Formats: sequence, structure tokens, C-alpha cells
Amino acid sequence: MESLYDPRGSYLSSEKNVKKYLKKISDSQVKTFYENLEYTPFPILLIKEYKRRFKRKK
Repeated sequence: MESLYDPRGSYLSSEKNVKKYLKKISDSQVKTFYENLEYTPFPILLIKEYKRRFKRKK
């Protein structure tokens, strides 16, 4: 979890890796990060992933 918030973390140093990471984490983790959006270093990517997973079915 520490590496998620640490911008020096090697894995989350690029947008491509952040997208991969967000797709791999559980729904509950996505919700937790979304609820704490102001603390994430990648809010727009997180919002997109949240909407992708939890969009309403019409």
C-alpha cells in the first residue's frame, strides 16, 4: 500500500503502470481509493477506472 502513495515507487512511476495496477486491484480497493481521491497521485485515472467498473447498467 505504501508504494501507491509514494511517487518515488518504481512501479507507479508511469501512467501505463498505474492503469495496469488499477485494473488488477480489487473492487473494494478501488472504492477505498476513490473515497480518498484527494490523496491519490493519479485522480483522473482512478475516476476513469471507478466509472468503468461501477457504471450503472441501463
